[in-house]
Amino acid sequence: MMPLKKTIVILVSLSMFSTLFLSGCIFQDLIFGTSFNLKSWSLSDDDGFPAVSYSYTSSGYVTVKMYNSTSSLVDSDIYIQGDGEKTLFLGSYRETLPSGSYVLKTFDKNGNQIFSKKFKFKGMDVDIFSCDQRWWINANTKILLGLRLGLRNTGDVPVYPHSIELETDSETISGLVLPECVLPGDIEYVDCVLYKNDQPTDDDFNLILKDIDGLFLTSNVFSFDVSNSVTTKYFTEGVEKKLSVPYPDFLFSHYSNLDRVTDEDYSYYVFDPYDDYYLDIFIDRLISTLPFGEKKFNTYSDPEKINFISRIVQYLDYKEDTSYSNTSEYPNYPIETLFNRVIGCDCEDKAILTASLLDRLGYNVALIRLPNHMAVGVNLSNDAISRYSYYKDGYYYLETTMEESPIGFVPSQYTTSSESEIYPVSSRPYIRHTWVNNVFTIFTKMDAGDFVKLDAIVENNGRATAYNVKVEGAFVTMMNLTIQSDDYVISSLKPGKEQKVTLTISIPQTVLTTFKSRIYLDGKLVDFKESSEPFP
Repeated sequence: MMPLKKTIVILVSLSMFSTLFLSGCIFQDLIFGTSFNLKSWSLSDDDGFPAVSYSYTSSGYVTVKMYNSTSSLVDSDIYIQGDGEKTLFLGSYRETLPSGSYVLKTFDKNGNQIFSKKFKFKGMDVDIFSCDQRWWINANTKILLGLRLGLRNTGDVPVYPHSIELETDSETISGLVLPECVLPGDIEYVDCVLYKNDQPTDDDFNLILKDIDGLFLTSNVFSFDVSNSVTTKYFTEGVEKKLSVPYPDFLFSHYSNLDRVTDEDYSYYVFDPYDDYYLDIFIDRLISTLPFGEKKFNTYSDPEKINFISRIVQYLDYKEDTSYSNTSEYPNYPIETLFNRVIGCDCEDKAILTASLLDRLGYNVALIRLPNHMAVGVNLSNDAISRYSYYKDGYYYLETTMEESPIGFVPSQYTTSSESEIYPVSSRPYIRHTWVNNVFTIFTKMDAGDFVKLDAIVENNGRATAYNVKVEGAFVTMMNLTIQSDDYVISSLKPGKEQKVTLTISIPQTVLTTFKSRIYLDGKLVDFKESSEPFP
């Protein structure tokens, strides 16, 4: 893991002589008590969390807490003397805030409330005022693969659209909205992905917008317009005949602008849900290149289907990551691997794409990480392939960088499976965490001693709810002994959700340590980060 930075806050104890009376704030705290005031505030979005951002002035050490309309604690922070700018969350990740009052309360070091501020909100009010449709028209084929919605928020809380339902022709088509926040008073244009593979018979359709929890946001009726046709891309290698597919420029732009996650488990790139509908389109178009299309494909055995799907990936141009990013690994999302001819693709990119395609067809697949290589594993019955046997843990090996390499065949350099790690692409949680602003804060010379405060965002990027996720902050010796620690257990974390966790840990003074944050799922360490410098 990459070492992370630390922010140091030092509060120096002043002598109880003339310096005390020269310090207006210290004098005020002793005589008049600690004071705290908000100078300004505004509603904001903090990486998916509805929040209040504000500037403040404080004459001493304070604890600030935010309570929601049910008087439950939502967020908190601690500050020392001075002026500053901070943000407190008003709700959970991508939550549509209900109408009601929220209260910010400030407490001094003795726990006495010294300040209170009430925020009252009427709630969300969003409408869809425009709907541009992305149709792909090729010969007799018409495919609706996306919408671009104009959203206007006339309410007074942030709105986080997540999914859409398109009702037409006596059917309901579901889709996803690429992550976006519409702040109060703002207009945003958001992109949606969905799949309708035929010419509509109705003139109009009803569009329903929902949030991540399935709550209704708004709806509107629009007319079909097939005049906006997207670009066509072609594949000529690794296919029965030339393959033509619609080019999802809005999806490509979305993925190209995302930061890379370089965890060992690259299932993260398969789990991402926003390209699922497009991969279904790609698979359908690929199958259509067969004589008699789907009818022919359904006569294939499982190994034949897998070889047919993987063949087009095997023929994609191979290119090392260093030729583009100057790093050893720059994993691509499937859409990038398919359409970015500048970056090209290497073993992990081809493996991620192949696993994603086979996963959409319902196969039990895994990513196989080997020293300096990655392949795909496919779980089939032990007699599904007569010529080959399981590679590891019930998975047949599938090489994605060699043209015409069939399922089960293992290149000679990878025949030893003991050095490989299997990462199943299944209905499981995928837990990782980040430090807010990539830092933790050190408080020194405080009444309670020296301690570290860590704000961590814990994410579930998998497909199943995670239960009893233990978040731990600890000072660990060079011999890996934990000296001081604090932990918090998240009882449940749904797929696509995030949660903020705050920990405070006393700093050991008599032994050299490193600060680490560690995440445990079912008692197993699944993620960790550590400081770049030792303590004390």
